[in-house]
Amino acid sequence: MSPFTLIGVALIAVGLLLSRRTDVRTRAGQLLAGLSPVTPTEALRLAALRGESSPYLAIKGSIDAVEIFEDENHRPLVYRRERVSIADEGGWRVIDTTERSLPFVVSDPSSSISIATADIAEGLVVVERRWEGSVAELHAAGREYQTPETAALVTALAASDPTRGARVGLEQISNLDRATAAGQLIDGQLRAGAGRPLVVTTLERAEALRLLGSEGRGRLASSTVALALMALGLTFLIGGIALTIATTAIGADAVSPSPSPTPTPESGDARNGGVGVGPGGLLGLVAMFALPLLFAGAVVFVTRLVTRSRR
Repeated sequence: MSPFTLIGVALIAVGLLLSRRTDVRTRAGQLLAGLSPVTPTEALRLAALRGESSPYLAIKGSIDAVEIFEDENHRPLVYRRERVSIADEGGWRVIDTTERSLPFVVSDPSSSISIATADIAEGLVVVERRWEGSVAELHAAGREYQTPETAALVTALAASDPTRGARVGLEQISNLDRATAAGQLIDGQLRAGAGRPLVVTTLERAEALRLLGSEGRGRLASSTVALALMALGLTFLIGGIALTIATTAIGADAVSPSPSPTPTPESGDARNGGVGVGPGGLLGLVAMFALPLLFAGAVVFVTRLVTRSRR
């Protein structure tokens, strides 16, 4: 195996690893964009046809529940998550999470599919109600926290660093909403599986993708780098295989008997019948494959930037 083939395999592996290390929010956007929602009835029919092979699909319907609970504004809810974060090294660190949920289903007039509420994590895509202020204001509000350690941390920060930023985010699902949920359908229940998250959104798909896109602007560079590494790795892989084939063919010609051997110099110039071998020929082959891929990547990158700026 030539060094160029090894380099190609390594670049593809790094690109795949980088693409898989995207966070759940990015993965949720990819899944919503790539799946066409079906009704619960159609999803159950598809699951029956697939048998033991549980499909990963998106369903769309109304949210229904046997029991509900109300928030402070008397909204009928089936899920509520409140997270407290503090500013930390240029980002936000979650220090307290409060969740409350009841079993609910996504239904159409004839069928329903239950949602695994325990699997709802970063795959929840809703409009977040948010309060932002300082740690001193957070402490003055007299909130109750899940652990005494969190309460002690807020008290200590309010005394030592009262101007530090604080944030409280509220996400919830109402019994009056319509939702799109994407997950693996197992025994009539939609849940996370096969390395993919459970995604639940009460927004229209275009709005959900726009929200996730606005959150993921900083991750565009990572995705672009992963794509470029895989394209470059594929180019080196193809070039290495071509070089190996050409070298093997030349070696076979060298050992075969010839009645009138006429030595000819190796050449990468096709005009005199040469074969593209050696560093010069390989670089030309790599460039031939790389330029279209790099151009396509540049077009995709510019198109996404223009689309986001217009939005």
